[in-house]
Amino acid sequence: MGAHGRVGTAALGTVVRGAAVRVALVLAALVLAGRAAGAQSCVVRVTASDRASQWAPPLDRIVSLRLPEMSIRDALDRLVAEARVELSYSAELLPLERQVCLVLDRVPVGAALESLLRGSTLRPIVLGTMHVVLAPTGAPVVSAPVTHGMSRRAGVLDRVVVTGSPDGAPQRGSPFALDVLDGATLAEHGVSTLGEALDLSVPGVWTWSAAAGAVTGRYGSIRGASSFGVSAPKVYLDGIEVANPLLVTQLDPARIARVEVIRGPQGAALYGADAISGVVNILTRYDGANDARTQLHVSAAAGVTNTAFAPRDPLVQDHAVSLRRGSPSRSLGLGLTLGTVGAFVPGASERRVLADANGRVTRDHAVLSGTVRLSLQRANATTGLMLDGGGNGAATGSLRPRLPGDTARGLAGGDSASGQDVAHYTVGGTVAMMPSLRWTHTVIAGVDGYRLRGLSAAALPGPLAASGGALLGDSNGAADRGSIRFRSVGRYDVAPATLLTLTLGAEQAMSREVLDRAPVTAPPVTTGGAGALGPWTVGRLRSVTSQEVTTYANSGLLAQGVMAWQDRWYVSAGARLERTTGATPLPQQSFLPMLGVAHVRDVGTAVVKLRGAYGAGIRPARTLVRNTTWMGVGTWASSANLDAERQSGTEFGADLLLGSRLALHMTRFDQRASGLIQPVASLITTVTTTGRLGRSMAYTLQNVGAIANRGWELDASTRLSRLSLSGALSLVDSRVAQLAPGYRGDLRIGDRMLDVPSSTMSLSAAWAAGRWTFTSSAIRASDWVGYDRAAIAEAVAAAAAPRELEGPQLRRYWLAYGAVTRWRAGVSYRVRDGLSMLAGGDNLLNVQTGAPDNTTVIVGRTMTLGVRTQF
Repeated sequence: MGAHGRVGTAALGTVVRGAAVRVALVLAALVLAGRAAGAQSCVVRVTASDRASQWAPPLDRIVSLRLPEMSIRDALDRLVAEARVELSYSAELLPLERQVCLVLDRVPVGAALESLLRGSTLRPIVLGTMHVVLAPTGAPVVSAPVTHGMSRRAGVLDRVVVTGSPDGAPQRGSPFALDVLDGATLAEHGVSTLGEALDLSVPGVWTWSAAAGAVTGRYGSIRGASSFGVSAPKVYLDGIEVANPLLVTQLDPARIARVEVIRGPQGAALYGADAISGVVNILTRYDGANDARTQLHVSAAAGVTNTAFAPRDPLVQDHAVSLRRGSPSRSLGLGLTLGTVGAFVPGASERRVLADANGRVTRDHAVLSGTVRLSLQRANATTGLMLDGGGNGAATGSLRPRLPGDTARGLAGGDSASGQDVAHYTVGGTVAMMPSLRWTHTVIAGVDGYRLRGLSAAALPGPLAASGGALLGDSNGAADRGSIRFRSVGRYDVAPATLLTLTLGAEQAMSREVLDRAPVTAPPVTTGGAGALGPWTVGRLRSVTSQEVTTYANSGLLAQGVMAWQDRWYVSAGARLERTTGATPLPQQSFLPMLGVAHVRDVGTAVVKLRGAYGAGIRPARTLVRNTTWMGVGTWASSANLDAERQSGTEFGADLLLGSRLALHMTRFDQRASGLIQPVASLITTVTTTGRLGRSMAYTLQNVGAIANRGWELDASTRLSRLSLSGALSLVDSRVAQLAPGYRGDLRIGDRMLDVPSSTMSLSAAWAAGRWTFTSSAIRASDWVGYDRAAIAEAVAAAAAPRELEGPQLRRYWLAYGAVTRWRAGVSYRVRDGLSMLAGGDNLLNVQTGAPDNTTVIVGRTMTLGVRTQF
């Protein structure tokens, strides 16, 4: 071949190679364009309908993430890792190998899950502060363009609650009011007791602050009154029944996931006897640590509290340490809190310790969890308060510290201080099994018990109650309660868009109680003079041995069904057969029904819910709660003639939710409590061993009759950028509607129930800006009628006429109380990640007396400084 041929061939090769390069470039461009087009086609655009404020936490967290061609399983794993949430779902309901392609640019987690779940039967439901469950809806979600999302949002009503439902169900279909208190919010506001948490967040529930020398709780109102001095909800710790709810006072919010509350008897069909006033379920954290590492949280705070009854302001301190380890599927948690309050009344001080541990292990078809809790509290009572001057009625004398050489009337004689000690423990566990998609089986077993020194006299209308409990240290109580509960829940698609949830359950509980009451003697009281008021005995109508051992047993069978149609209409019906032995000479059987209906409508970004429910509950005449007080002294002797306390009634309400921006809840309740047991007082005269006269109060337990509890409840919350606001209001009318035959007490038809405020309210706010967080909250109770305990103590000391302090004559010692407000505020500054400085104040208005009566003294204004760190 010649030169020209070689040149031509080379030129041709060059041309061919150039064409090949151009073709390759074109093909590459087409491929890149195709990929870009594919990526562009799966972008979730942030539109007005995808704003974070329209999602319930944690679905409102914003994420930015590229998910190229990958399986749904891998996409979900990357999404939850980026959002730092826990996700649970059944692999059988989701095609995990289906390929997806998403590019998320500042999108709420809820919107991202919507896109991934398109065409499936699953919907995201919020279970806790960090936990999201992909739950079946009963019908596939209609496929729609990504930018439009699903037909409705997973909002606050889709949050799964375990209280009021057999095994956990969305709050959307609940026919009765149900409050969920988030542990993080409680920690933000510095809440450290169950009473503070309920007062701050739950309308219709009010607890009185603990007095000097007392560690037991005292509920002033739970939608009115269901008993005298022992009105209390049924309390559970991680689903384990507590033997005595009045002893559950301490909380460590850092260890609490949430607290769920039912008000009224609507929960009794699920929870049985003693749920007459409602149910409280305290759920601890099982979420492990971020990235499965070990996290250690330490906080310390100290300060002083103001007091008008001691020579110097005492020191207060609170310290806590908690540890979390593992992941949500396998976790371990430990917690320890220590606290003290100095002598804010002469001789009075408080010490408390709370330790707990829990763990969880998740398997393919089962979840195993366990919890251990120990609470130790000691409160020393005072003998150093004196009563100056005054007379009967409202014109009583004022309280002041005892001074050397005092001869004025005292609220408690002697120089020794006593009080209350309690050791309360809980041990138990839960096994939840899901052998198929249709059935879920749950077993909860545990033991709860306490050892208590010093019985509470808060419910008694005489001078023993006014003494602040100084004489009660010689009486001890102990109890252990073991319980086991079985639940089986089945779900059936009975028709298109119609889901039936059927629950069958059984429960058995055994309690052993030991009451050890040492004899109490009283020195003579000078009649007709103004001598010191000495210790007072509780009069007994029979001889009482030094120790009594009693065994109780409760067993129950329940069935409940919930029909859901089109995810809008919900009808609930259930009943429980309850059998109680040991509380009365003969076994008691009870039938506890529940009926409810709810209608939920999604209107654009808003959700409107209408609901109504009826329920009935029962409390036996003899219970561990009543025997924690001096009311229990005569219970066993008279229980054969006492009826059980019962409460039944209806509630109707409406809820309005605008994403997480605004939530408004309103409830009207109308309930009737019958058989309420009251300690009826009488004055007796005794002759001492020296031949001198002594006087004491005697109490017998009697059924009052029937009480009508009616009222309104309103609570609202909103979040505006950096500001969060919430408030609650309750208006209660609790009155005597009927008197029982043979009742000889001081109440009459139409009277208001004693110590029940007619209105309670709360308001809280939190504002975050940069490194600073400011919080403030206030609670207020107003307008209640109670005993003028100071006047009663004066009358006894002054040798009043024998009949003046008995039956109807006690009405002379009723006193109208005005209002009490407790205000707290706090500020925190984040020095760096994991380290914050804290400052706070509690009871800033410095209210120390007057609630619930004129002889109770509580801790005054408290100012603290502290630090919180995380490792």
